[in-house]
Amino acid sequence: MQFTTGKSTLALCFVVCCAALTAEAVEPGSISGTTTDPQQSLVPDALVTLHDRSSGLRLRVTTDTAGSFSFLQLRPGEYILEVEARGFAPVSLSGIQVEADQDLVRDVVLQLAVRREEVVVTASGRPQSVDEVSKALTVVNSTDMRERGETSLVEALRPIPGLRIQQLGTPGAQTTIRTRGLRVENTSILIDGLRFRDAAAPQGDATSFVSHLLLADTHRVEVLRGSGSSLYGSHAIGGVINMMSAEGGGRTRGSLLTEGGSLGRLHGRARLAGGFQQDRFTYSTGVAHRNISRGVDGDDASRNTTAQGRLNLNLSATANLSARFYGGDTFLQLNRSPSSAPGLTATGIVQARPLAPGLVELHQAGSPLSQLDLGSATFIPTLNDPDSRIATEFLSSAVLFNQQPTARTGYSLSYQNLRTDRINHNGPGGTGFQPLGITRSDFGGRVQTVNARTHLQVGDNHFIDAGYEFENEQFINRNIPVQPSPQSLADVTQRTNAFHIQDQLRLLQGRLHLSASFRVQMFSLQTPLLEP
Repeated sequence: MQFTTGKSTLALCFVVCCAALTAEAVEPGSISGTTTDPQQSLVPDALVTLHDRSSGLRLRVTTDTAGSFSFLQLRPGEYILEVEARGFAPVSLSGIQVEADQDLVRDVVLQLAVRREEVVVTASGRPQSVDEVSKALTVVNSTDMRERGETSLVEALRPIPGLRIQQLGTPGAQTTIRTRGLRVENTSILIDGLRFRDAAAPQGDATSFVSHLLLADTHRVEVLRGSGSSLYGSHAIGGVINMMSAEGGGRTRGSLLTEGGSLGRLHGRARLAGGFQQDRFTYSTGVAHRNISRGVDGDDASRNTTAQGRLNLNLSATANLSARFYGGDTFLQLNRSPSSAPGLTATGIVQARPLAPGLVELHQAGSPLSQLDLGSATFIPTLNDPDSRIATEFLSSAVLFNQQPTARTGYSLSYQNLRTDRINHNGPGGTGFQPLGITRSDFGGRVQTVNARTHLQVGDNHFIDAGYEFENEQFINRNIPVQPSPQSLADVTQRTNAFHIQDQLRLLQGRLHLSASFRVQMFSLQTPLLEP
């Protein structure tokens, strides 16, 4: 079964163009300033981000050699200014009110301090300073990832409290994430606020691909510990992990990194970012490659090539159109799962004692377990399976449009096409029970999602967000077993309609935040296609 996407994409673009042309005409304002250190020395190449509190629109520039920055053609409204530079603590200035035809100047002094001032969007779906967030939320920014040498999402998440990360073997092997002790499928993975998951997985979550998510061009990772299901769906009951792509802007710049280490590890990454026409058009892209030639036990090879990028076009002072992609191709050699030792008769709680490494080597060389002295061993650890492997591919591409027609109203439209594929191979080689010939199982997932969200600021401290989501997902499983057994095929399609609304209040000069939200989802399962 194939999806037809051309008409829906064309219709979305038509709506975007019409909406951009019908915006209310207002005199734009601007924000400019200079960044300095505590000794009043200029700080060039600092990354300056401007967040629109109403629409969620983000604009980015880098300071020039004089430490100066500017944002022109701004719609009147409330903004948050965020400044980051290497060697300095991030600084955020909230409550910046831009009026029509007003030119504001906001100079920023960067401090060498431990305290971090950051702006987040995952907790409520709109920009907030960390002081305004009432939920448990942690931000891993680009500085943290660079200084710790983190190259994948799993590595970036390890220091975060409340998360249990379990990796079953060499880098690239299956990895699970549990938030506050809940099930692995209760943590939702987002790419720029849009869900990433595998429709072919038993629970439709992202666990099958968590270990394959490299930080090719990721600017920051926001981790929400606690329920976010009203905004992000049922998989977000335990928490939300939002990978946010870099958006570029400023002067053209690039970087190249190569490194190697134990386990036969080689990692490389290339990045390029910049902007044109006073950052009316910005871009950022990156490619990463990781190759593990030996792995944990010397025979666990894996490789991963990932590309990520984003393009932004500011159509006007109030409208922004962006496109982004994130995709990868991976290969991993698999081992057999651990098993209990033969003849194990103990009951109750059994102490785990692995088979000695020397005996494991003898068993892998062909010696049956019945001819080995197992001693007190209670289980057989993972064994090499020379012809068992898995290859995966994924591609998430999206088009996003944001507009703020008035100072207190805004809306966003997005379309995402997500493709995930897993191919499992196995053959007769290896110890224990093995197939008589080559077997192959294909698992394909296709998810198309359309989102529409509106933002309304009723008063200075009252915000209402409402949205609609349509999702069409398809699961395809094809098994190619040893002949003469017949092949099998399963093709299942499901459609989902969801509505959500969120009401937020800021009281006591922003020291008290009240939030209430509601979400309803309706599922429609199509008649499955089964063969033979």
